[in-house]
This record gives sequence, structure tokens and C-alpha cells, in this order.
Amino acid sequence: MKTMKRTLALLLCLLMMSVCAVSAFAADATLPAGAKLLTDSKTINADDVKLIAYRGLSACAPENTLAAIELAGRCGCDGVSLDIQPTLDGEWVCFAGPSVDMMTNGSGLVASMTAAQLDELTIDAGKNVSTYPNEKIPTLRQAIVVANLYKMKLVLTINGGTTEQMQFIIDKLETLMATLKLLGVEKTATIISADQRVLDAVKAAGGRPALNTLVPIPLLVVNTCTTNGYVGFAGRYVDPLTIRNAANNGLEVYGTNATTLYEAETYYEAGMRTIVSENLIKHAPTAENVAASAFSKLSTWLRTILNQVIAFFQNLIKSFALDQIFSSLGVQ
Repeated sequence: MKTMKRTLALLLCLLMMSVCAVSAFAADATLPAGAKLLTDSKTINADDVKLIAYRGLSACAPENTLAAIELAGRCGCDGVSLDIQPTLDGEWVCFAGPSVDMMTNGSGLVASMTAAQLDELTIDAGKNVSTYPNEKIPTLRQAIVVANLYKMKLVLTINGGTTEQMQFIIDKLETLMATLKLLGVEKTATIISADQRVLDAVKAAGGRPALNTLVPIPLLVVNTCTTNGYVGFAGRYVDPLTIRNAANNGLEVYGTNATTLYEAETYYEAGMRTIVSENLIKHAPTAENVAASAFSKLSTWLRTILNQVIAFFQNLIKSFALDQIFSSLGVQ
């Protein structure tokens, strides 16, 4: 009787373990909201494509955040494209657009704020933001570390602006290249820009510049890249002739953000083998990368502590300065 009870208990345990295992597998096999499998295409050979996550997996998590980058890595993306720009104190961060108003709980221009000031803000817009309530504007260094942990290639876009804004960016390019070199990606990260001064500075520093163009002018684009030593180009509308011509010249082609399998298939059939997309993935999320997740949490925590320490000393210095002023005025 005891043996039968033990046997039944064992079978029950095995059954429960099987149910848990199936549940866990089902959870892992669930696609993120908004994502589509590239492997569902009957035309595209997914093994023959480099899939670049546009601003991270930005159809599933807020754009340009560590959450979007990590999710892209877990879903099999080969690379991640990010918008980057420098802060007032020269720190490069991942953020699109000059103003923080639309994506955060703050207001102001990125270029007029320090990295510490930006770190006080929280991302409060973007896809599925309620699932990621505490995301910050990441520094480029943070983004590179997470991308490296998933072995993802970096495609970094430096957007244009006024003459004054572009000059500010150009003045900070040395810091950018130093950051890429420090983290070992200066030879693999592609930097896209429409400004020739940016591209030439990147090339001079040993980086990989790529031309950003919105105009479908095949021969001129390819000729511009080969003449100036750019590794490739990004374009909103890229025709088969341009793609074929680029391939013949060993250039990389980054098309527009393909959000449907039809768009991706159109590019693929035209000969493009690097697909940029905010929602196309190669597989459902794998298990969380413990190192990447731990780094994200620890990095955010350390930055918070550092900001508090900096704020403490700034206030201390200010109070001393005020005391001296009051004393000089004879105020007790």
C-alpha cells in the first residue's frame, strides 16, 4: 500500500513537472506584442539575412531603450540600430530627436542637458511602455555593453539639425570614437549620417561611415560611397538597380524600417540581405540573459547613486558660496 502511494505521489510530481515545463515552454514561445516572425516568410531564407532591430525592437518596447535592445537580442536579431547624440557634457546617449518632451516626463533639449540631468528623467512613451515603467535614456556605453552580450552588430545614426547643432555634434565626435574603441566596436559599428563632415571625421578616426540619403538616385549614391570610402548607405526607397550596384561594389544597404513580411520580401527579392525592422524577429524570446539584465539594473542603480552624490556636493558647494556672499555683504 505504501509502495503504491509512493508510486502515485511520484507520478503526480512528474505530471506537475511536465505541466510546468510545458507552461514554461509556452511562455518562451509567446511572441512579444507587435512582433512577427521573419521565418514565417516563404520567400526569405532567414539564415541568409542580417536582421537589424530598428531602435531596438521598438514595436514591442520603447525605442532606443535597454529594454528594446535586450528584447531584440533575445529574439534573434543580428544587430540593432540606435539614434545617438551628445549631451551638454559630452556623454553620448541613445535618443531620437532634439527634445525630450515627447518621450520622457521632462522637457528640454538633449544638447542643453548633462547626462546626470537626463538620468533623472523616465521614459513615459513608446510601445508597451506600461510593461517597462522605469526605463531611462541609456548612455551609448550601456547600450554597447548589452548589445555585445547578445553579439549584436551596432548601426548608429546621427541625425541632422541646424548648423549650430551639427557643429556641436562634430566637436564631440572624438569622444564618440573613443567610446567605441574603449568597448571594442570601433571596427564593427556602422555610423550613419547625412552630414559629410561627420562621415569624414568617422572615417579619419578609423570608423565605418555610411551615407544617409532619402533620395533614390542609384548611380550617384553608390558612386558617392565608393569615392569617399563609405561602407554603405541607408535609404528610404531603394530600388533593385541600386541594391545590385551596391552589392557589386561591396557596399552595405540599409533600407527603411520594414514592418511587414511583404516589405521585407520586396527588399529580399531585390537582393538586399540586411533587413532593418522594428518588429520582425527570427524567433520567440529565449531565456533572459542574466548578465545583460543584471548589468542594466546595476548600471541604473549606480548612476542613480552617482547622481545623488554629485547633487549633494553641488548643493554643498553652492551653500558655501552663498555663505561667502552673505558674509561679504555683512549678512548674518
